[in-house]
Amino acid sequence: MTRGILLAQRRLLRLCAVVLLVPPITSAMAAGTQKSGQGGTIPSAMTVHVPIPVTPLAELYGNITQQLATQRSEGREWVTLGGGSGFLKYRLWPDEQSSTSAGDRLLSQSTVPFGVEYAKQMKGSITKIAECGLRDASSGTGRLSVTVATMFKQGRSYRVLPASQVSAVHSTQSCLLSEQGVDAGPLMAQVYRSDVQKVLPAVDRQAAGLVTIQPAIARIWHDLQEPLLIDETEQLWLLLNPEATAAAGIEPLSGSPAAGYGVIARPAVVRGAKPTPRHLPLPEPQEHFRDDGFHVDFPVEVPIEEANQRLREAVIGQEWSLGVGTIKIVNATLYPLGKQVGVELVLRGLLPLTLRLKGTPAYDETAGRILFREVDYTIKERTPATDLAEEWLHEPLREELATRLSLPIREELDLMRQALEKGLNRELSGGRLRGTVRQLSLQDLAVQTASLSVRFKTEGTLRYDAHADVAAR
Repeated sequence: MTRGILLAQRRLLRLCAVVLLVPPITSAMAAGTQKSGQGGTIPSAMTVHVPIPVTPLAELYGNITQQLATQRSEGREWVTLGGGSGFLKYRLWPDEQSSTSAGDRLLSQSTVPFGVEYAKQMKGSITKIAECGLRDASSGTGRLSVTVATMFKQGRSYRVLPASQVSAVHSTQSCLLSEQGVDAGPLMAQVYRSDVQKVLPAVDRQAAGLVTIQPAIARIWHDLQEPLLIDETEQLWLLLNPEATAAAGIEPLSGSPAAGYGVIARPAVVRGAKPTPRHLPLPEPQEHFRDDGFHVDFPVEVPIEEANQRLREAVIGQEWSLGVGTIKIVNATLYPLGKQVGVELVLRGLLPLTLRLKGTPAYDETAGRILFREVDYTIKERTPATDLAEEWLHEPLREELATRLSLPIREELDLMRQALEKGLNRELSGGRLRGTVRQLSLQDLAVQTASLSVRFKTEGTLRYDAHADVAAR
């Protein structure tokens, strides 16, 4: 990453110096101040995704059939059918069980062998009139395919609450009632669906106790407060400065359901020794999260001596003709001028002149150029010769300077954007940080007495995908 950033910076340096600018972040230039949680920084949003540990849940939901099988084998109670004219008693033999993740859900599937007894009420008592599958005690003769879908919602204090329902019950093997020869499979499917649905709320409550992700969130929160080194050579650090969290819904992560939490932060970029992290305690999550994107300002404070040296290297020696003679730049010096940029140019050739130039820098996003508006100058020396030159040459010279203060920099900004994006994609102790930088643009520039202040801004997205086992650590 370092090599990419330096290449982009150096290209930007050569261009920006021509228009009295310097690029962000070079070894002699970069400096910044941490603005942790200050109102002057721009709030950013990022998302954290923590995989929900589905392995213990799969085992729990897979035991539903065994639970019902035990109840039926012990109780042997009759199930009333329809209006009470028919009764059914069943027995289960748990067989194949499996579970899969489907996006934001857990699907628990099982194949259930069964046998049934069918009865009617005769003369005030329940009388058995048919059966199927009960003579083969090892497997039964009928079979059901059952699928339970478990969704998840977010509760307080980083709790994840399972909510399950029977999504499908199908008879996959007939069970023919003796004498009548009627298949009991479709009827058994209805009865079994109803029984499973009745026990699911209790199973969900038990499952909620198995889903503990708050320790994982606390670990990630700690990770996000650690300064991130984005350029080792230049000692540049990204401070995410997280301040708040909010529930952001359940989303799939690598094919499994994951709890999403939005993080509100006030990021900053600083240079120098590794800053001391804040270590704020994990806050209670808010109910709603609004993702306004991730953005970071890059403030740069350039010593005025360095800025003048870079400027002189770029502009001294430039020469052009005004028709009546040539003009050559032999010296240049920046000076403060409020919201405008001022530079003193020493010219030789047609006349020895010292110009005090001023202009307002602006970045044209559509054109991808830095422009200087309201460009004008005054002549420092006041002699009859300079007055004559001013009368004849002011407008042509002003227009020439205004034209020269226009510069395409889209390619250079794109190079820096790519380099910064590479630095935002990295492995952390608990997961993977994934960043995109959609835009990098110049915000403002100001010349101070002791320094040149430049501010660039990035716009993009940032997310933290926790490792699959982070909740189990």
